[in-house]
Amino acid sequence: MFNCVIVRYGEIGTKSKQTRKWFENILVNNIREALVSERIEYKSIFAKHGRIIVKTNKARESIDVLKRVFGIVSLSPAMEVDAELEKINKTALKLFRKKKRELNLEKPKFRVTARRITKEFPLKSPEIQAKVGGYILENEEADVDLKNYDINVGVEIMEGKAYIFVDKIKAFGGLPIGTQGKVVVLLSGGIDSPVAAFLMMKRGCEVIPVHIYMGEKTLEKARKIWTQLKKYHYGGKSDLIVIKPKERERILQKLKELGREDYTCIFCKFMMVKNADKIAREFGAKGIVMGDSLGQVASQTLENMYIVSQASDLPIYRPLIGLDKEEIVGIAKEIGTFELSTLPEDEVPFIPKHPVIRGSWEEFKKLYREIFGEEPKERGC
Repeated sequence: MFNCVIVRYGEIGTKSKQTRKWFENILVNNIREALVSERIEYKSIFAKHGRIIVKTNKARESIDVLKRVFGIVSLSPAMEVDAELEKINKTALKLFRKKKRELNLEKPKFRVTARRITKEFPLKSPEIQAKVGGYILENEEADVDLKNYDINVGVEIMEGKAYIFVDKIKAFGGLPIGTQGKVVVLLSGGIDSPVAAFLMMKRGCEVIPVHIYMGEKTLEKARKIWTQLKKYHYGGKSDLIVIKPKERERILQKLKELGREDYTCIFCKFMMVKNADKIAREFGAKGIVMGDSLGQVASQTLENMYIVSQASDLPIYRPLIGLDKEEIVGIAKEIGTFELSTLPEDEVPFIPKHPVIRGSWEEFKKLYREIFGEEPKERGC
């Protein structure tokens, strides 16, 4: 029945004309990539007057994919017809009847909302609403209710065409991936870091996932998590990068000799960031992303995060910093990573019984000097 999808964006519309055009082009490319990758046929994609129209006979299938493309606020499967009142009326009635059957209502309440995006059509928006609404009332058992309606019949008229729809499906919004550059994400097998990656994607960042090897089970989890996250990463090209740290055994042994195993977690995260820093510079990334939530575990206190942040001159982004566990789990469930994150993983044998909660930068420097023979640079945050 449907022959196109109306794609609506939000923030992009607030940009200057030139910037908006740039954002639109990237969004159109990401839409095209999403449809091609999922093997959904389409005829054309074009952006005009604050709308993107995807012409396809696979509208429903397209929406299942496109609602995961960042930058899109909402979508509507629609019928494109010539902007003639008779065709608009008949199409609106057809879609109204279809929706009425779906809702299984004998006498639904409805309204018509019309928008004349370009002005060549002779009737103004209120007149279109009255004409279409009157036609539906003449041919169907229904009541008009502008506030408490069961069905909203939308009509948008643009450049000689009318787009009629009865559904408006919410998407994730945000900005198109590729508009804000690249970031490296330290991706573990846990719940938090995939959510951090998702939130940076939502703000238009291409994500380069880096996994610090802890064992085969955990690596397999990380691979599955990244496969799921790639369903939101249209516009990004990255594969999972796996690093097996050479310095880990040396650090663990020396901390044990010094009787300072309580600093193990801080050292591990510090070295993770150092490894991520190398990858970021190789790929031209503008920062490193971590899944830290303030105070959630010992390594995520302000003092310990300060120490870890000294491992790189690049900005360290922590998009979960102000979220609690319940909020993070809610997002993980919504995006499909929660169940993957709770799969079995390798036990980490070197986690200390009593990790330091508020580490000292001065003490960390002393220990670092004992292990590496040099003092780490204090870089700020």
